[in-house]
Amino acid sequence: MAELTEEKVREARHYFDPRVISTLKGLDVRARRVVEGYMIGLHKSPFRGLSIEFAEHRPYSPGDDLRRLDWKVYAKSDRYVIKQQEQETNLAAQFVLDCSESMLYRDGGPMSKYDYGATIAASMAWLLINQQDQVGLTLFDSDVRVGIPPKGTGGHYRSMVQAMENATPGSATMVGTALGKVAAQLKRRGMVVIISDFLDDVGPIAYGLNRLSFDGHDVLLLHVADPYERDFPFAGPAIIQGMENTGRLVCDPSDLRGIYLEERARHLEELRDACRRLRFDMWQCVTDQPIDAAITRILASRTRVRHY
Repeated sequence: MAELTEEKVREARHYFDPRVISTLKGLDVRARRVVEGYMIGLHKSPFRGLSIEFAEHRPYSPGDDLRRLDWKVYAKSDRYVIKQQEQETNLAAQFVLDCSESMLYRDGGPMSKYDYGATIAASMAWLLINQQDQVGLTLFDSDVRVGIPPKGTGGHYRSMVQAMENATPGSATMVGTALGKVAAQLKRRGMVVIISDFLDDVGPIAYGLNRLSFDGHDVLLLHVADPYERDFPFAGPAIIQGMENTGRLVCDPSDLRGIYLEERARHLEELRDACRRLRFDMWQCVTDQPIDAAITRILASRTRVRHY
């Protein structure tokens, strides 16, 4: 293996910087640069074990073929488990990406929320494809706009990237509606990565998450935000134009900052509570933070392996 020099490490760090990534043309190029940064060696074995959440055995369920029971495991642990086929042990990951109008917002960060989220999705998908896993894509706003089921080929990956590049964000965010349809379309248990600003009522979102949980999916939520949404640094007389047909308001934003931050915190806490009840992971990803920060959080969660 080539020596890992300080120069190569600095180069790898550039691949994760949103300001650098935003200057690259083409989502596929951006994703490969992020992956290239990992491969330089900055993160040792970054995606090793990503799919071990789905082990070689799973608990017995009524209706399973009794011929697939592993009696050796039963003799050792007094537990009924089913041997999984090879295609069952490979991970199937569905990336559910919000392409509503609010995802176009870009103010304090170098990339829009949509571009940041799409870069994360494409980077993770490329890594998964290269470790023989399967990936799929759902794009949604007020409804599902694109639905690509999981497959594990390079051509399939390019179709996903093209779909993300050709998306024209618009309409309102309706996460709950999309999640219900995603659950109905998925044919096998897998990982579902939801990338959104989640500007929707928590009730419908929680309903959709419950459906995914009932079907046995491992769900990860990435809440994408612009730094100005997080900090609300505005001051002085202004006209605030709402996205997704929410109107406009003439005001001094500094008068509203406390109320805004309080309501934002309340909304996120309600969403976190819904995730905690279902034992799903959720993180906030701010568009001025290095791309690998978001991906590393996902990798860390994959170390919690279920032992059946």
